[in-house]
Amino acid sequence: MDELVNRVSTADSMDFMVTLGQLWARQELALDVVVDSPSARSDDVTIVHSSELPAVDEWLAGGEVLLTIGVGQDLGGDGVGDYVTRLKRVGVHALGIGLGSALPWQEIPPVLIEHARAQGLPLFGVPEPVPFVAVVDAFTRMREEETTRELTRASNAGRRFATDLAHQGPAALVADLASTLGTDVRFVSPTGRGLTGTDAENLVRHELIAESLKPSMAPRLLRTEAGIVEAVPVGDEQVRGWILAPAEVAGNSRTRTLLLSTAAALLSLSITEVSPRRSESQLFTTPLAAGEARAEWVEQTGLAPVARVKLSVFGNVRGEVPETLMGDLGAGTLLVRAGAMLGVIEASTRNADLSHLDAGEPAAEFESAVDEVGAAGQRSAVDEVRTVQDVNAVDETSAVDRVADVTGLDRLFAKMIPLTKVHHTWTVWRTQHESANSDVRALLSSIDGSAAQRFVDRVLGTLLASRDEQDLLLTLRSFIAAGGVRDAVAAELGIHRHTVRARMAKIETLLGRDLTRAESVQAVALALELAEL
Repeated sequence: MDELVNRVSTADSMDFMVTLGQLWARQELALDVVVDSPSARSDDVTIVHSSELPAVDEWLAGGEVLLTIGVGQDLGGDGVGDYVTRLKRVGVHALGIGLGSALPWQEIPPVLIEHARAQGLPLFGVPEPVPFVAVVDAFTRMREEETTRELTRASNAGRRFATDLAHQGPAALVADLASTLGTDVRFVSPTGRGLTGTDAENLVRHELIAESLKPSMAPRLLRTEAGIVEAVPVGDEQVRGWILAPAEVAGNSRTRTLLLSTAAALLSLSITEVSPRRSESQLFTTPLAAGEARAEWVEQTGLAPVARVKLSVFGNVRGEVPETLMGDLGAGTLLVRAGAMLGVIEASTRNADLSHLDAGEPAAEFESAVDEVGAAGQRSAVDEVRTVQDVNAVDETSAVDRVADVTGLDRLFAKMIPLTKVHHTWTVWRTQHESANSDVRALLSSIDGSAAQRFVDRVLGTLLASRDEQDLLLTLRSFIAAGGVRDAVAAELGIHRHTVRARMAKIETLLGRDLTRAESVQAVALALELAEL
């Protein structure tokens, strides 16, 4: 797939259109069509314009119906061929000739008809006594009528969409939208996971993952091998989902844009909260036998049992965005976080072939991986190792890898391992990380658990009980990491600085603390560290 084109759909700037065929069909005009073409009547007319300038093509942009009586240009002379060629080149849809006893021409010159046919330029006569202004007025009225019809259609559809959502849920709304547009429509999460149907294609998902981090709420156009797909963001200031629909669909472009934007606004009401973080699985926290590990996998993912999974360990995890995106990828992805480290397990496309293996048996490739991890654990933080094991059983461009790339994570380890070895491997990496990089965490972890919980409740209790807990905690952590620089917080989270200001004001109110004071920031930072431990 080509690179994503980050721009608003051109349909946003288009007016409701009248076709050339509709204009020609106006009985009160009695237009005489002498040169037609198979596709001419379906062409959208941008404007009806009259001009006697010989070089009028220099002032045209395409899509016009041009009217002339032939004062500035001899329509029966030798230069008419060049005149027709220039009009066709700039995209004029049709040429209309004013005819009458007091005008230069009573009939359209044969030489003009000949050149118009040769160039494929539709040609018609405007008979006496029909003035050019009548043609322009008819076009204007038709456009206004078309606008009214399309706005009414969009308004009626919008009411249906609201009823669908209220009584049957998002799936009914999406089905109605697809029926109204006459094309396939998908409603997916920020990472392309299907919310009412199937997931987006893998390559589209990779682009959506990157786009979900950007603050723009304008539609995007994705170029794929199958054509152009329009991705309409769902959410307020943050992308919480996407509506996906083919961009190249017949029908009125403006109406299509209104329908998509209306559906997006309604669907945003159904996903107002950020996807919750995935709870830690026992695969990470507890040594399990083969049968127990498979049962845990089935319970956590809802998928068929597997023998092996890909374990990836990432460092440099800041804020909750990487964790939120990883957790949004789908049922086949489980994760755990420890400070600035993130562990992720995902199913392999070859698990069906490996499911007959005994997950309790040690594998040579796993043993070598553990040796590498163990060796790395003996090194100092200065000599920290970035061990990345690529295996042919897992696609190098998996969605997990894509999230890691766009969020700037350090890839420490990646390898296919038996399901029963997830706990041990993760424990080794976590221990290495904590012992080498977190003296403060080591000190905090020695504090009595009940005392630590009382401190967390006293400092953060009201914030943790807030209905906006996830957004506020994310903002608070970013605020502390950025040293209180709010513009840096806005840039990291992809939100407006006014949103940061509003969130920080609410945080200070809930905490009852002035976060411009160093002692308040220190207390809150310690409480956040203890809460993670």
